[in-house]
Amino acid sequence: IPADTVLVEETPSSRPDLHRLVPARRPLGFLSAAAGGLGFALPAAIGVRMARPQTPVVAVVGDGSSLYNVQALWSAAHYGVGVLFVVLANGRYAIMDRLADAYGGKPPWPAFEEVSVSGLALALGCPARRVRTFSDLVTALDEIVPTLGHRTEPIVLEAAVAPVTAFEP
Repeated sequence: IPADTVLVEETPSSRPDLHRLVPARRPLGFLSAAAGGLGFALPAAIGVRMARPQTPVVAVVGDGSSLYNVQALWSAAHYGVGVLFVVLANGRYAIMDRLADAYGGKPPWPAFEEVSVSGLALALGCPARRVRTFSDLVTALDEIVPTLGHRTEPIVLEAAVAPVTAFEP
């Protein structure tokens, strides 16, 4: 991604890998909610892009986190806010599953493999696509990333990923 990109992150179970792979390069270049704040990333990314319309903005969010504020995608589409939303779709609240396991319990919530965040985005008027392979992800990013600085419409890129099982909350 371009060096001046603002990355907004809300992917609790993938956070350590994301921090390692995409380090903050400048002040305000990497935004994340401290101590939780589920549902933060989608509207935060929209707000950053509206405040700085020439700055590339990418939100990386888990599918579980995205469901806390998915209606923000309507706002992005309605107001022409050119954010790339990368949704890591593992079909569960993986971080919450790890917390339940840590305390000897069984998660009281279901997995939701059948929920399509890209389908929800499309229903809200936001362009979206789902990728299932790494090569499809690379192809989509090669197409989208060069447009980040001048996009006038958002796009959701829902990437199917395996649940992270080794993460310690």
